[in-house]
Amino acid sequence: MRILALETVTRAGSLAVYSSDGPGPAVLGDEGRTHGVRLPGELLDFVRAAGLTLPDIDAFAVVTGPGSFTGLRIGLATIQGLALAGGRPAIGIPTLEAMAGGWIDASAGEAARLGVWLDAARGDVFYAAYDVDAGATLETARILLDPQVGKPQVAAAALATLPGRKPMVVTGSGADRFTRELMAAVPEARIATPAPNLAAGAARLAWRRMACAGSPHALRPLYVRRPDAELARERAAAPFAVIHVTSAADVAAVADLQARTFAEAWGAESFSGELANPDVARLYALKSHDGRIVAYCSGWQIVDELHINSLAVDPAFRRQGLARQLLREVMRQSAAEHVAAATLEVRQSNEAGRALYESLGFVVEGVRPGYYQNPREDALVLWRRGLT
Repeated sequence: MRILALETVTRAGSLAVYSSDGPGPAVLGDEGRTHGVRLPGELLDFVRAAGLTLPDIDAFAVVTGPGSFTGLRIGLATIQGLALAGGRPAIGIPTLEAMAGGWIDASAGEAARLGVWLDAARGDVFYAAYDVDAGATLETARILLDPQVGKPQVAAAALATLPGRKPMVVTGSGADRFTRELMAAVPEARIATPAPNLAAGAARLAWRRMACAGSPHALRPLYVRRPDAELARERAAAPFAVIHVTSAADVAAVADLQARTFAEAWGAESFSGELANPDVARLYALKSHDGRIVAYCSGWQIVDELHINSLAVDPAFRRQGLARQLLREVMRQSAAEHVAAATLEVRQSNEAGRALYESLGFVVEGVRPGYYQNPREDALVLWRRGLT
């Protein structure tokens, strides 16, 4: 049996044929030309160069993502067309599984905690991690991190918290590009180069998973990052952005907003002191397109818990759902850093605040008598468990 695998999630792309003689990987072509221009012509050239014709191919495999949205669609359409025309089965292989499988198959049975990083552009990486025993295959490896996308600092922090004592190995174009960020968090990690050929990894996995092959119509892309069009629609509908507060001007704006909201305000010095401890302190703000801070949320991240200390919305912007927007993003970013739970206090008489928190999944789990002053009042202690 011969399996032809195609990968178009990277700019270069790759091809491989897997048979009893083993895989024959190749880079698809010049990165300066798009996949739409190069396919299917370069794929047919590759098949001919291997001494084969399309009827010699028994099944097709395609890398299904994550990766370039346009590249994914072109790759899937190409394989669907070839498989349909030839009456052949097709199978999709996720990108990060192809990367991990490629390294495992080439590692000569090495045991490792394996991180796979694919450059996702825009300063992000697609990443996942596996616990690999000596002599294992991808099918027997244990998943430590499911596929996700984030800044390299977040991905590196996730690797740093992985359990186990096996050597840490990281491979892929993301590790090559963001070596500094990776090594800062995981100095013991070894970057395995060159990165595995994705088509070759996909072809090997497809060989082992032929029982899952089926109709080309069933192929679907695997998106980890949301489409640009969807994000653009959200930005148009919500003209505010959540930021991490770092500049002195934004700290001063947050302090001013707190002073206008609470009887016992912290002051800019207190916020600056918080930011001097970035391992623990978290300060988020909702900023309008004209640069105005309209809401903020401050807290401490202690191990896997987020303790929300203060939240306020500019009086001129209240009743627009901005507190909800800010809190949802704070919890989303915290979950990406593997925070498992969030907690906060609210005045017992603050029915609007309690309704907001409970609508976001917070539950009252305790009471702190006389916690608030001016006026003196009990505090309800709320928790949101299972944040991840």
